[in-house]
Amino acid sequence: MVELLPGIYDNVNQAYFDGRRKLPAADRHPRTHTVITPVSAPAFGKHVFLWVSETETPAGRQSSHRIATLEAGPGADEVTMRHYLRMEGVIREDELAALTPAALQRTEGCDYVFKRRADHFRGLQGPKACRFDWEGARVYTDNEISLSGSSLWVSDHKWVAATGKRITGVASGEPLWLERARIFHCYADVPGVGGGRDIPFQRYDHIELHDKGGTHWFKTREAQPRELGIQLQSVTWHVLNEANDYFNRNSLVLYAMERLPDGSVKEHGYAFTEPSAERIGNNLKWMLVNCAMTARDKVRPEM
Repeated sequence: MVELLPGIYDNVNQAYFDGRRKLPAADRHPRTHTVITPVSAPAFGKHVFLWVSETETPAGRQSSHRIATLEAGPGADEVTMRHYLRMEGVIREDELAALTPAALQRTEGCDYVFKRRADHFRGLQGPKACRFDWEGARVYTDNEISLSGSSLWVSDHKWVAATGKRITGVASGEPLWLERARIFHCYADVPGVGGGRDIPFQRYDHIELHDKGGTHWFKTREAQPRELGIQLQSVTWHVLNEANDYFNRNSLVLYAMERLPDGSVKEHGYAFTEPSAERIGNNLKWMLVNCAMTARDKVRPEM
């Protein structure tokens, strides 16, 4: 679990296909982006992670910061995960060396106990053991986290202790499906010169995108600047069948966009390939985009 847990996770596909499937508003998952990073925070033990999530809500983007720890036990085949929360504000990496559990919030009974399954770890809280005050009411949670090589599944539901009414999470009870992202190193050329032609162009370099909806906007250095955007998304189909009952294929997709003066966004086109591909690019002639998992300064000759 120590090796598997760190990563960048995003439910961009779940959020998109909830809408495409025309699910009721109460069943739609908000777009959530989570980054889990191993850190050194001596007061918390040996296996410590900074866990930061950002969720898009009708009231704007909301973030949560916590410290997560892993420890073997209590059973011989079990692992315990503890969460230490900062309810408001961020947890900065430069404060970790001196940070102590007393400076954060941890509620007894809210730990997750994981066991390994065929290709993943499943962690559960004790039934109704995690109890605390939330927005003026006493609540409890029976949450679950599942971790695999491809995904992080998170259930985050709260029930009012007095009535048993659930007050958070989607109505269906389905967890967030956060897929593991990969980082790509990109650049854009305007115009998109090809074939070795000796034509002047401007390069917009050192762009990092993750492949679960990572987006970058930039303004061109033309006489009349334009605001262009590129987006990278490894699409996992949630609507599996086409109208003729053939199965859709997952794809890695690179989008080219432009923000117009009225604030609207125009999609100029996209390229797609196998989801496991480590390079993708397109050339619209007025703009060229090239993305690869290996940064160009790390590339070595091929013979």
